Amino acid sequence: MKYEELKNRKVLITGGTQGIGGAMAEAFASEGAAVVINGRVLNEKVQKVLDRTGAKASMGSIQDPAVAGEVVKRAAEINGGLEVLICNAAGMSMGPYLESVPEEWWPQMQINLSGHIACIKAAVPIMERAGGGTVILISSFFGTMGWNNATGYGAFKSGLIVLGQYLARKYRDDNIKVCTIIPGVIDTPQLHVDANDLNISLDEVREMYANDIAMGRIARPSEIAEAALYMASDCGCRALNGRHLIVSGGEYRSIP
Repeated sequence: MKYEELKNRKVLITGGTQGIGGAMAEAFASEGAAVVINGRVLNEKVQKVLDRTGAKASMGSIQDPAVAGEVVKRAAEINGGLEVLICNAAGMSMGPYLESVPEEWWPQMQINLSGHIACIKAAVPIMERAGGGTVILISSFFGTMGWNNATGYGAFKSGLIVLGQYLARKYRDDNIKVCTIIPGVIDTPQLHVDANDLNISLDEVREMYANDIAMGRIARPSEIAEAALYMASDCGCRALNGRHLIVSGGEYRSIP
């Protein structure tokens, strides 16, 4: 194990059923952590993640603040506590800004931002009683610069960055550390949204994005998981408390 201190650490990962979340579930489980994953519904795909990682499940859509709170409380009951909360669940729709409608914006806000605010509100008292903990927010480089046809997603992911800075200062005396990962383009199912918006194939999207990345390819979910392991470690949560880490492989595009 690279992080001995993560053995038996009690972890909840929202959106832990695929992509980055699934990779983090595998990574933390491999370090011996007690992992609970969250997703909307327990289906065959989710069960495969549970079987593969040995994780437990606390299901429910965090878009509803009341459900989000129950997801966190249930995870703490399953594990006998909560030491690491990873706010990873995400949703994105794309379309021209002037054609966007509230019916497209609000679900993105609820899952990308307000849902995680509700999760953290439920987690903080649990962590306070235990003497501390770590919250890891998964933002996006779209939230640092905006992106064509992804204005809502970028705006709400930007909110996570500021939220993390505030929370780290607010709860420093409670020994609750808050860090933020800003992934670049990652090879996850979310790329299908980009491909559909651009009306090109998934392979064409991968090639197009790779051309603007210094390392010559888009990142793998496991590489974001590695950053999360470091942030959850005793050294990482102290070093990056209140700060963010961009994991992009040298992404240097501007808005197209």
